Amino acid sequence: MTHSPFLRITFRYRLGARVARVAGLLLVLLGFVAGQAPAAPDLFDELHARIAAAEAKRQTVRARFVETTTSSLLVKPKVAEGTLVGEKPARMAATYGSPERKTILMDGKHLFITRAGQKDAEQFDVSEIMKTVNKYFTNADPGQLRRAFTIRAFLDPAAPCCYQIDLLPKRKQIKQGLERLQIWVSRDIYMLSQMTITFAGGDTTVFKLENVELNVPIPPHAFAPPVPPAPPVTR
Repeated sequence: MTHSPFLRITFRYRLGARVARVAGLLLVLLGFVAGQAPAAPDLFDELHARIAAAEAKRQTVRARFVETTTSSLLVKPKVAEGTLVGEKPARMAATYGSPERKTILMDGKHLFITRAGQKDAEQFDVSEIMKTVNKYFTNADPGQLRRAFTIRAFLDPAAPCCYQIDLLPKRKQIKQGLERLQIWVSRDIYMLSQMTITFAGGDTTVFKLENVELNVPIPPHAFAPPVPPAPPVTR
């Protein structure tokens, strides 16, 4: 719950851009946008190669998620739960069941947010955000990633089932929106298990995946964009 109508509007505006960044990173980290194969003798490079090999065998994913958002505009952290489906090359739909019912749909160029009780969907052009994500993540090999980030990769003692990859941006363009990105990758299927995004200013989003199913059938309508209402008929 926010403090005032003005803060609610500010939070809603800020949230739209951050939802786009989170969705863009999810598209990349879940493997729906292919990256280049690396080659260097380092744990991060080894993980990059193993993730790329596992990603090549994945076409779809279905999972439950828990998303926790902290913000200076929130009295307490906001915890949301729902289901996520994705399909290569770049389609993803996240359906939130609580605390607010909504659906976030992304195709790599546009993002739609449909909220329960609202007729019209919110629509965002995420082309520029995806260009940045693709430049610094999708199309970057380990050497290029290291030029943009200070990177640590290690087996997380607090979660031995996962490797953690910690990225701190070096470049001003990235720092304007991102302060830190932490990624947990499962050791069994080499896939995203959790990510923590710390935005510039200190707000965070933690996204955890549960009950992951790979290469399962996804109905086409799961990714259908919202249909705008028909214009009123004039007589």
